[in-house]
Amino acid sequence: MAQGQWPALRSLTLPFKKRADYILAVLILACVLIVGTGAVQADEAVEADTPAKSPFNGTYIIHLSESTRVQSSGRPEPGYFDTLAIELFTKAGLAVEIVPQMPWKRQMELAGREVGHVIYPTTRIDHREDVFQWVGPVSRTFWNLYGFTDSGWTDMAFDTLLRDARIGVLMGSAREGYLRDRGASQLVMVPREELLLPMMMADRVDMIAIGGNILRHYVDKVRSEQPDTSLPEVVGTMPYRTCYLYIAISGDVPKGDITRLQNQLDTFKTNGFFVENRRAHGLSTNMDSSFLKAMLDLDNNGITCVDLTDIDT
Repeated sequence: MAQGQWPALRSLTLPFKKRADYILAVLILACVLIVGTGAVQADEAVEADTPAKSPFNGTYIIHLSESTRVQSSGRPEPGYFDTLAIELFTKAGLAVEIVPQMPWKRQMELAGREVGHVIYPTTRIDHREDVFQWVGPVSRTFWNLYGFTDSGWTDMAFDTLLRDARIGVLMGSAREGYLRDRGASQLVMVPREELLLPMMMADRVDMIAIGGNILRHYVDKVRSEQPDTSLPEVVGTMPYRTCYLYIAISGDVPKGDITRLQNQLDTFKTNGFFVENRRAHGLSTNMDSSFLKAMLDLDNNGITCVDLTDIDT
């Protein structure tokens, strides 16, 4: 198989669980190779740099939120965020270097050591406040746990799921930290969120912690590329938390740059670019939606996360 090519999963005729196991094995192998190679290169770079944290050189490092492996997938959100971030820094007149997507945990580790890394969309949580400066919000999400309707898990109370369910979650994410703090006893971490649905299909986890929009994309992708696979309906539990998402910029960068970026984002929200960028990427532009009302309300700048009061515990 040539480098960069992937198996034609559509041609598989395996039963559902075996097919899911095969897909999962392929994805995990790819992630291991990508993570391993990236980690070796990064470790060599760290060993070559004697300072623990080099000073800011004036160039911001934008970590694309879309992997080059899935750019043809039709998923709109990452391209939307990448366009927004690049245009934001360009209009603010700031120098940037654009780097490909890497595992979330890895780029968070780099941001903890180096100044000027730009990571998005990022949840503002307490332990990140000393690491990042913030520009936003650029999105909002409701946190749910998702499972197959025929599994029985989706009908259970939140505290029961924390105690008994195997919950798949993105390694190093805010969801992982929150669920751990809430007492989740069987968290299963993955380096890339596209592994979560295959993990559940292969019965490696009972529930997955993931955004609803991206989960719908992965479900649609399985159904379109594997029409012979009987994928059970995926549903979410009652939302347990809502968070506003930001562009996070690591380290002690000039406060004036952060101000320019925030002012430019506010301008995008008032001059129509924010909404038009959503339209260009196939996202909703319904001005009466609670989401867009929240995004365009500049009084929401700085809001982080809120626990929802109707959690059954």
